[in-house]
Amino acid sequence: MINTKVGSRIKMIRRQLKITENEMSERLGISILHYSQLENGHLKITVDQLITISYILGVTPQSIILEAKKTDFIIFEDKESIAQPSEIVIFRKKKII
Repeated sequence: MINTKVGSRIKMIRRQLKITENEMSERLGISILHYSQLENGHLKITVDQLITISYILGVTPQSIILEAKKTDFIIFEDKESIAQPSEIVIFRKKKII
């Protein structure tokens, strides 16, 4: 169920930005079919995919997840403890190298 909600949220944001499924699949390095299955909730999205999709769409992973399933998360008042998207991308680059 959460996969469907996360996928629907991603699809909604992608459409608002007028980004095609083809563009998303190319940027993620996966087939259009695979990407479509992620958006439709037929496949579980990995953390790496969620981070990359969030970066492409210009939103935080938290905003996608929290909107999809608000009641399962605690929102912390200390905003400095939450990683910014630029920090996540830098971490991923270091990890790959």
